[in-house]
Amino acid sequence: MSVLAGVKDISDGSMVYPGGIVLARAVSVVGFKDSGKTRVVVALVGELVGRGFRVGTLKHTAESVLLDTPGKDSWRHREAGSVATGILHGRGSALFLDRVLTVREAVVRLGELDFVVTEGFKSVGSMAKLIVPRVEGEVGELSNGLEIGIVDVDGRGVRGGGGVQVIPLGDAGGLADVVEERAFPVLPGLDCRGCEFDSCLEFGRALLAGEAELGACVGFGSGFSLRVDGEEVALGPSVQDVTRSVVLDLLSSFEGVGRLGRVEISFEVGDGV
Repeated sequence: MSVLAGVKDISDGSMVYPGGIVLARAVSVVGFKDSGKTRVVVALVGELVGRGFRVGTLKHTAESVLLDTPGKDSWRHREAGSVATGILHGRGSALFLDRVLTVREAVVRLGELDFVVTEGFKSVGSMAKLIVPRVEGEVGELSNGLEIGIVDVDGRGVRGGGGVQVIPLGDAGGLADVVEERAFPVLPGLDCRGCEFDSCLEFGRALLAGEAELGACVGFGSGFSLRVDGEEVALGPSVQDVTRSVVLDLLSSFEGVGRLGRVEISFEVGDGV
């Protein structure tokens, strides 16, 4: 059973999931310091782009690393107290936010992509991963059941386990093949049990084992989402159904409302509530 069961291709190459949600498939390249993670990311991204895919990247870094250059205008804006600063120019854009984003939220902000390759995020249990060990013993330390490949950098002679394929860094095509075949979008990380698994990690393991379909996740299968003050809130299938029914019944009573596609509601909560 494919991890992308229920997915269909559309003309521009994007992936449309049940409920109309478009989200890139993702893989995290994980390893300890100086393991060669960046080399793996560069090789994989180059191969996927060469195959015609739109690819984005995310890197996990320490809190102490400066996110902007001291003395520059954008740095001065942030020093003055701005909690969200943007830079726009003719070749691209950059955003600096003073709030923590989940990997899934960050992926959405990268725009419409086919794949996202992340570097780091060893402890994240919501996406497939490629393990880059310095020595064979590190494979077990980095494993959480979501690994789809082990990358052997510089012929270190590492071995796989549990059927996980070992791929030499020089085989960029092999890296891209396994990512195309097995990577899935970043799971919500809400552990809401709407899929009947205890956590997103367990659901991800079931996806890779062919024991679940992506559409079983309430974050993909229903097209229903609720956010409060910017944070995603998990709702079970029955609550989603009731909420959807109430809103649609209300809208059907309005004159001039035709065929509905997507409904969005946003409002500010008053002080008296």
